[in-house]
Amino acid sequence: MNRIMKYAAAALVAATAVSTLGGCEQLEKKAPEDTVAVSFGDTNIMLDEVTYMIRSMEYTYESYFGSNICGNDMGDGSGMTVGDYIKQMSLSQLRQTLVLNEYAKKNGIELSDDQKAKVDEAIEKLQTESEDYLDAVGATDELIEKTYTENAIANLVYMDLVADVDTTVGDDEFLRKKIAYVKLTPSELTETTAAEEATTEVSSDEDSSEEASSIENTEAESESESVSNDVTTSTEEASSEKASTEAVSTGEASSENVSELSSEASTEDSTEVETLSEEEQERQDAMNDAADKILKEFEEGNDAADFISDYQNDSHFTATNSEISISEDGTAVYNAAAWALSTDECTVYKSDDGSIYIIRCLDDNDEEARQSAIDSEIESRKTALFSEKYAEIQEESSKFKVDEDVIDTIRFTTPVYVAPSEEETSESETNGEETSESETNGEETSESETGGEKTSENETSEEESVKAENSSESDESEEAVSEASSEEESK
Repeated sequence: MNRIMKYAAAALVAATAVSTLGGCEQLEKKAPEDTVAVSFGDTNIMLDEVTYMIRSMEYTYESYFGSNICGNDMGDGSGMTVGDYIKQMSLSQLRQTLVLNEYAKKNGIELSDDQKAKVDEAIEKLQTESEDYLDAVGATDELIEKTYTENAIANLVYMDLVADVDTTVGDDEFLRKKIAYVKLTPSELTETTAAEEATTEVSSDEDSSEEASSIENTEAESESESVSNDVTTSTEEASSEKASTEAVSTGEASSENVSELSSEASTEDSTEVETLSEEEQERQDAMNDAADKILKEFEEGNDAADFISDYQNDSHFTATNSEISISEDGTAVYNAAAWALSTDECTVYKSDDGSIYIIRCLDDNDEEARQSAIDSEIESRKTALFSEKYAEIQEESSKFKVDEDVIDTIRFTTPVYVAPSEEETSESETNGEETSESETNGEETSESETGGEKTSENETSEEESVKAENSSESDESEEAVSEASSEEESK
């Protein structure tokens, strides 16, 4: 369930109160649709609207993680199932939308004619392109119009509340460098076993004489285990030949004799050590030779994708390549070495686990990555500012009450998302269309991108919300409001 938690993020509910995150289930003990499920002051929210919201969110979860996802444990130690989480998040989003709409009414914030027209266009697009989805989640024309309009108003409030956010950033504060690298990983030292092998194999090149001596002394002084049955106990006269080929017995050896044996063993190589060292040396030579050739390729300006295949069948190592943008405070082991490079400069970095990174700086001022980092920072500031202001607004808002008995009648028994068949998938790919109904509806669904804050009647829910890369009605309505606002500002 860690994959699910990855999609839980701080939220800007304004535009996600009714995400087309997906449909949830059939009602096992169905209460009448006009049953009051939630109240907000004098406003009553009926069961059909809440069910629609929950089904909508479940629809996307099922499309991402499978039809049986609702009954799975969240995996965060809370004991909460995915279905429970979806219910709490849906109620959290509903509450925020109601609070922001109430605030808008009190402060005279309304949609302009252009914004209303954009919302109507978004609704029409949904109804035209997503008929199967709407049927699956039980969406009526009335519910669609209501939720789209309320989401648009909530987003308008969000934009108003964060309008004065500080957008100042330092010139080099978000500098990014784009690099390409090829990583050579020793075939006998995988990333998961490298540490273990480094401490247990005397054959490793990295085992120094000092380490060998330390190991021998520790074994002798602890008097806790006998390493070999072939070792004979010696009190006075241990030969140099035995010391170099046999472990020290802990039986009767004095501390002085143990020290002498350990010292002699650390200065002479046994036949076994020499053999393993040769194998290790062969591997290391192969890796170094490959690194030199790859470095030359990089220095000549060649792309790793064009030559990486030449190094992917070597028995001594595995070769992988990547292109990424890094920051000065990045955590990768090679980060400092890569950050020191200017455009077109190259370097080789050898990590402690035996891997070798051959690195080329493609751009020491990746403007696109820099702007993306700045945008992300400003969005984070908006989220923080909104959270602060929203907490005050919520404190003064009407009371939000949930009828738990009514909500409990919603059962996660029958999935509403049906994966397309192979035939349907092939047909849609042929037509250049997306295969998932949720993917055809729009863009990413993210409270942090659309306007809202972590909140719910439940404190746990107030700390989380859903971020999924599917379309949402709230995204559509947010986009409509944003576009209309931009057009008005440009006039």
